[in-house]
Order: sequence, then C-alpha cells, then structure tokens
Amino acid sequence: MSRRHFFLSCAYAAVTALACAGLAAAAALVPAPVGVIPLVAICVVLPPMMATWHLATAVPGLNVHGDRHAATALAQLRRTLDALPETDHPLGL
Repeated sequence: MSRRHFFLSCAYAAVTALACAGLAAAAALVPAPVGVIPLVAICVVLPPMMATWHLATAVPGLNVHGDRHAATALAQLRRTLDALPETDHPLGL
C-alpha cells in the first residue's frame, strides 16, 4: 500500500465523517418521521465506522516505508540511554 493510497483513505474517511455529520444535522433540524430515525441513525454511524476500519488497515502499510528511519532512531535512543549514568532509586527501593 503506497503513501498515496493512505492519504486517499484519510481523505475518504474525512469526507465520509463530514457527510454523515451533515446528515445528522439535517435530521436534527428538519423533523423526520419516527420510522425514518433508525435508518438515519444507521446511515450516520455505519459509514464512518467502515471508513475507519478501512483506514486502520491502511496505517500498517504506511509504516513499512519508515522502518529504516525507525531502526536508526531506535539505535540512537539506545546509545543515549546507555550514556546516562546509573542512579539509585530516590526512595531506596
């Protein structure tokens, strides 16, 4: 999965959330019939959930490209931690 696909997935999730928020606002401002309210609730909740699910599968694919940088950062962190002096616990534990 490429970075482009990840950013398109993010844009899709954002547009879906905005569209569903607009639908919820329209349903709140215009009195809807009682029989339609459960359908509106499903249409407001389900699409953002599915977009988030799709986005959750796209995120691990994005991290594949940054493994080299992450390994370098981890090595630098370990060197920094090794350079710190050892001290006793302040409470003597």
